[in-house]
Amino acid sequence: MAGTSLLFLAALWTSMVNADVSNSLEETITWNPPTNILISHGGLGEYTLSWEGNCTCKGKIYYELDYTYLDSKDNEMETYFLQKNQKALDFELHRGLLARVRLTYGDNLEITSNWTERTFNLSGELFAPVDNLTCIFYGDAYYMNCSWDVTENASEDAQFILSYRERNPSEVYNCTDYLVDGGRNIGCVNHKMRINDTTMIIICISEVNKKDKLPYCRIINPYSFYKLDSPINVKINKSTDEVEWTLPKFYLSTICYKFQLNITNLNERSTKLENVTSTNHLISRDHTKKYSVHVRAVVNDMCLESHIWSDWSKPLIIDPDGKDMSFPTIVAVFAVIFVALVLLLVLVCIKCKLLSKLCQPIPDAEEKFKGLFEECNGDFQKWIIKSLQLTNKAEDCL
Repeated sequence: MAGTSLLFLAALWTSMVNADVSNSLEETITWNPPTNILISHGGLGEYTLSWEGNCTCKGKIYYELDYTYLDSKDNEMETYFLQKNQKALDFELHRGLLARVRLTYGDNLEITSNWTERTFNLSGELFAPVDNLTCIFYGDAYYMNCSWDVTENASEDAQFILSYRERNPSEVYNCTDYLVDGGRNIGCVNHKMRINDTTMIIICISEVNKKDKLPYCRIINPYSFYKLDSPINVKINKSTDEVEWTLPKFYLSTICYKFQLNITNLNERSTKLENVTSTNHLISRDHTKKYSVHVRAVVNDMCLESHIWSDWSKPLIIDPDGKDMSFPTIVAVFAVIFVALVLLLVLVCIKCKLLSKLCQPIPDAEEKFKGLFEECNGDFQKWIIKSLQLTNKAEDCL
């Protein structure tokens, strides 16, 4: 009986102690929210968010840090659980930032403090005076083309460089070939990148000799802006109307691509687009009309979807099919040709008086050789002798 009482008292004491600890923990977390959120610039495109707090966070006690960009359309938060009162992150800070932090306890956030929030909406004058940084990646060795706009508040002598890095802020590389307009760099062209991690790159534009200005940065997944080469060898099997093509090089598995056909009826000037997932496609056409077909390609959402289509392929021109003629039609055609040739020959003969030249009268021997037929009955030898006798008599007379 005494043992049972002791066990009951022990359990009661334990529950009371745990309740006191729980109440003490809840009070500590509830009444000690973080304060004074700050941001500081570190490496290229890197910033450190920090805050003040009295928590010696251990076990299941954490700082919960959330942030989102002010221009975010869905206001989706990125969340981190930390046991330190700071976090170094890569930001596109020119977009503005909303950050908040609170104390939490437990795997399911059983106890939380109030949020402490701060908005960082920095003036554009604090950044390099550029905008609309866009990049395209291509080739199996990852080449890069980037361009940017220079804003109106840029000074006349402002000059810019493009730098990029992966996750390590200490490994920074610079563009080597620039597109220049008016003496200032406005693009980075045909630059072979030095990267290993192709899922995230921080690309920044900095103003030369203006160390006080923050770089204008974008965090880019190269796959999302990868541009394939144009499809080649576009051809059609006219008996089946199946169009086929290929890519100059398949960088990924064949299931990773999608294609688009631009089919234009050249007689009616009408165009339709068709999306396909293979390198061949049956098209519908009027065989009496002329068509052109272009093909372009992109990486699909099964394999890190790209937003950039390739250029269109060279046009495939499909001429109308020839019509088979029946036997009576063939005979009629040949008859028309024969009559036309005869008429042409007659006209040529009339024009050149060939009939009169070809149809000369046969000479009459009686006209040319008088006496041969009248006196000698066509006996040529008798006619010759008689002619000689007449000649001799003439000489005797003379």
